[in-house]
Order: sequence, then C-alpha cells, then structure tokens
Amino acid sequence: MALPPPETPKEASQRSRVIWSFWVVILCLGLPTWYSTTSIYRAALPTDVMLAGHDDLWYSIPICLQSSTVSPKELASLGGKIQEAAAGPQGLFKFSVATEKRCPQDQSSTVISLEPGDGHKSAYSAQTGFFDARYPKADLASVPIHLSMFLQSLFQEEHAAIAYLLYTNGKNNDGIQEFVQSMPQDIVAEIQKSANRAFKPSSNYHLTFSLFTAGPAPSSWDARDSLNAYIQPILHALSTTSNISIASQVQLYSSFSSSVQPQHSEVGWKLKKEDLTSFVNTAEWPLSPSIGTGPTVNFIAYVPARKYIPLLLEDSPSNAWLVPQWGGITILNPPLIDQEDSELGLKRLPPHLDEQSLIPAFENFQTQLLQLLGVPQSSKLPLQERLKSFQRLSGLSLYIRTSSNLGSLARLAQHLSSIPIPRHVLRYVEHAIDRLGIFRQCFSNSSAESWSTCLLSAREAFVDSEKAFFDKSMVGQVYFPDEHKVAVYLPLLGPIGVPLVVGLIRELKSLARSMKK
Repeated sequence: MALPPPETPKEASQRSRVIWSFWVVILCLGLPTWYSTTSIYRAALPTDVMLAGHDDLWYSIPICLQSSTVSPKELASLGGKIQEAAAGPQGLFKFSVATEKRCPQDQSSTVISLEPGDGHKSAYSAQTGFFDARYPKADLASVPIHLSMFLQSLFQEEHAAIAYLLYTNGKNNDGIQEFVQSMPQDIVAEIQKSANRAFKPSSNYHLTFSLFTAGPAPSSWDARDSLNAYIQPILHALSTTSNISIASQVQLYSSFSSSVQPQHSEVGWKLKKEDLTSFVNTAEWPLSPSIGTGPTVNFIAYVPARKYIPLLLEDSPSNAWLVPQWGGITILNPPLIDQEDSELGLKRLPPHLDEQSLIPAFENFQTQLLQLLGVPQSSKLPLQERLKSFQRLSGLSLYIRTSSNLGSLARLAQHLSSIPIPRHVLRYVEHAIDRLGIFRQCFSNSSAESWSTCLLSAREAFVDSEKAFFDKSMVGQVYFPDEHKVAVYLPLLGPIGVPLVVGLIRELKSLARSMKK
C-alpha cells in the first residue's frame, strides 16, 4: 500500500493555522456564547427570612373606648387597665384599647361607649352600631374588671378560632394547645364544623347566582336589586381582604337528576334528604367551574315544574341546603298566577320573578355565603362585628399561607440548583416579606397601622407569594435534569470534538519536539 506523500513545510504550517484557528474561535467566541445562552440566572433569595418560623403568631383585637363624661386622662388610664386585665394567659390573646372622646367609624375597631348608669350593663345598639357600656357613676374604678370580662366573653369564639387555626397549621405551641383544650367543646366543635364546610381563605372569590327552571317560565328575575340588598353589603365589608366578583344566569328547561323522585304528601311534594346529594344535574346544568385564581361559589335558585309546586324539603323550614366548599341551593316556589283565557281557573308560573318573590332565596343565599366563607357564627356578636372578626381571621390565614408559600419556595431553591430564579421572582418575594412585616405589626399593636391597611397588606403578600411560587419560568427546568443535557450534547459534540482534540494533541506534541531541538 502506497504511503501518502510527505507533508511539505508549507502544508504543515497551513494545517497548524487551521487547527489553532478552530480552537481560538471555540475558546474566544464559542464558549462565551454557549455560557451566556445556557447559564441559569439565580437571584439571591433571602432564604433565612423565608424559612423563619412564626410560632408566636397572634394579633390584638382593636377596641375603641369612647366617653363624653369621663375626662381624657381618666379614660386613657381606664383603657390601659382594661387592656391589661383582658389579656389572656401567657399573652396568647390580647386587646389593643384606644381611647377617644368620639371614636371614628373606621370599620375595623369595636367601639364601646362608656356612660354612667344604674349598674354595670353592656349591650349592642343596632341604632348606633356600637356597644353601650353602663357603670355606676360613683364606681368608675370597677369598670376595668367588668369590661375586661365582657370583652373576653364577647370574643371567646374568635380567640378559639385563632388558636384552632394556628394549631392546625403546625404551630404546636404548648400554650396554644392548652388553650384549645381548655375551650368549651361545643365552641371547638362548631369551629371544626365551620372549617370543614368553608372555602379556604383566598384573595379572590367568584360568586355565581343561577336561576334554573324546569320549564319555560319564569324566564327572568330581579337579581340585581336582590344582590344589592342582600349580598353587596357583605362584599363591601370584605373588600379589604378579598376581591369578590359576581355573575348571574338564567337557564330554562333544567330538570333535576332523574334519580330524584319527589314524594307526594298532604302539603305538596317533598324531597327526601338522601335525594339532595344527587339533585344537581351537573351533566346538563351550565355551572361555572372553579377558574382563575380563586374558588367559585355557586348559588342556585331552582323553580320546579308546575306539577311539583309546592316542592318542599324534608325537615327543612328554609327549603334550602348547603354543599360544603361548593355552594348553596334553594327550592323556590313562586306564587302562581291565573292563566289567561282559562275558564277553569287554571294557574301557571309567573314569567318574571320580582324582588319580593326572591326574598326567601336571597335570605338563604346570604346565610349560606357567610357559612361558606367561614364567617364566625357567634350569637354574642352582630353581623357587623362578625364580619370584622372574619376579616382578622382571613388576614391571619393569608399570612400563614403566605409564609408557607415562601418557605416552600426557599426549600425548593435550596434542593434544586438547576432551576432559574428570575429577578421578578425576587421582587415578588421581597414585596411579600415587606407586606408581611406591615401586617405583623397588628399582632402586637393594632394602632401602629390601621387594620384596613394591615389586611390589605396580607392580601397583597399572599398574591405575590403565589406569583413567586408558581412562576412559569421556574417550572420547566424542574423536568430537565442533567442527564438530559448529556443526551443532547454528546451526539453533537462527539463527532466534532474528537478530531479537534486529536489535532490539538498532535500540534502540542509537534510544538514540544520543535522546542527540544
């Protein structure tokens, strides 16, 4: 076999320049370009702050004590004594008592008006919107003891709900556990029941109000007026912690599930309790699914066919029932009207439901909404004060969920070094931590920031933590481990890299031989 002709010095020099040129391009242009296009940017997250424990979570219930007869100096002294006497054991719960000649209507503090009277009496006044506290004029010194006991009794359910919320979220503080165990069992049972049927506190809710009819009538309803009267006041009171949207619809010829068979009785037709679980015809009824960033709460007013009116529920005076963490249903039996051109006096369903006809349904919807949101059912507090309690509990729940999101994100970033952490995720985290700091001031001193600002901060913190944890730019890298990168690079670099490496080795050997001569 003939050998190739020997390489001339000119050819050897040209080959060397080609090999070195390839390596210069690879080292000076290829590697920097590859590094800049494939490197993963990881912002420096404040993991220590994100993983910090919050076992001391609690808050002070804001109280505003006003009086037109007690001097400002004496009133301030009374407020301090009441705050000290009303505090729970080991500081587990406390009140922040502010004193004013006339308290502002800030919709966050519980107002107590202190005036002289025949004896120690405290009661809520629906006319004024605050609690009237009376005391013997000659016995002002006994006011702190009586008012502190009144406050502890008034907010017993809220304190129990706080403790239960912290306990179920892993805050195994010995004091919290003992406090929960010391509470009356009926209160704890009601809190557990409320937690099971209510949605988790969220920054967004979607309410869908539906009118389903078994036939062609009624085909319209005064939903707007009824919503303004029964639902909007609640939504306005909760606007600080949640963004709640409303939609309504009317659907004709919507029969209930075929498995439901109403039973004829002396007073009309009745539905048995076992029929309620299959009443909603999910296959045909256009119910709004849970879409977006918050849960969808469904409220259904069902008008049965003419032959089934009146349709009643067994052992249910309200003719309505609740589906936990889903919504509420009301059977509506509207008054029948005379059928036109009928000599036999036949009756028919009205073509339109006015506001008066919808009162039973929307009274049920209002009660069901409060239950599904988890508003405390305390018999000692009016609705206005219960909504304030719910706002505080919602803010605390959002705080805990935000802390959980941040902690999970920190652990994820520590264990998965291959996922990117963009700058905007760092901004979300920093803003969430900043908002949590504002809300945390409410735990120790409610007067440091207004409660409306604190609750809004908790809502913003939760939204930012959700955006940071579920950012789509981080999710993709989780499913692209290093083994996949080897499978991509090896077939590409193998055929190209081997000749270049072999050529570089030969050039280095040749360079070494020439230096020895």
